[in-house]
Amino acid sequence: MDLNRLHFDERGLLPAVVQDWRDGTVLMVGYMNREAVERTLVTQSVHFWSRSRNRLWEKGETSGHRLLLKDMFADCDRDTLLVKAEPIGPTCHTGERTCFFTRLDGEAGDGTKTEAAWGGIVRRVYETIQERKRSPQSGSYVSRLFAGGADRMLKKVAEEAGEVLLASKNGKREEIIYETADLLFHTLVVLGYHDVTPEEIYRELASRHGQSGLRKDKGQEGGG
Repeated sequence: MDLNRLHFDERGLLPAVVQDWRDGTVLMVGYMNREAVERTLVTQSVHFWSRSRNRLWEKGETSGHRLLLKDMFADCDRDTLLVKAEPIGPTCHTGERTCFFTRLDGEAGDGTKTEAAWGGIVRRVYETIQERKRSPQSGSYVSRLFAGGADRMLKKVAEEAGEVLLASKNGKREEIIYETADLLFHTLVVLGYHDVTPEEIYRELASRHGQSGLRKDKGQEGGG
């Protein structure tokens, strides 16, 4: 990135929108001056310029909740930055994952979390599954599933799918939620076994969104 082509405002600042690089969740918005941009690129840890304290600061310098740089873009006018980062812990000082968790059309102070948090939870569960695959741990349920091989994992998926069917047939809401969570978890284990990421599933679902009728290539219904 050629910093000389960036258009800083009269205070020497640019707004910087920070996204979780894994699922696109907007985590926060801050301001960067030239030094903050340079320090971010050199250290690979996101820095900002504090307008209230009038100084450079590294995100997480006191809390430890840093933002590890993955990529950085300028918009078409080169007066706004998009920072894609890996958050270490919650980004918001309130302890929330993102600073954007309150809906304007909800009750004041209701603390409603963004829908994007769903994708973040799935990603974090998947990363834990992959970590257990790489480094098995004694007493870990996921490690035992991997040790049992594909047959054991697939048996659990079939069992959990059956539990979802029974819960739905019984019309018990809490059971449906609980058993569906179990089914999703064991499905993520199978995805991890094959190194298929949740993002690949998201993309497949996105490609079906708005379609209707049968998919002739596989005889499956579309997304709508």
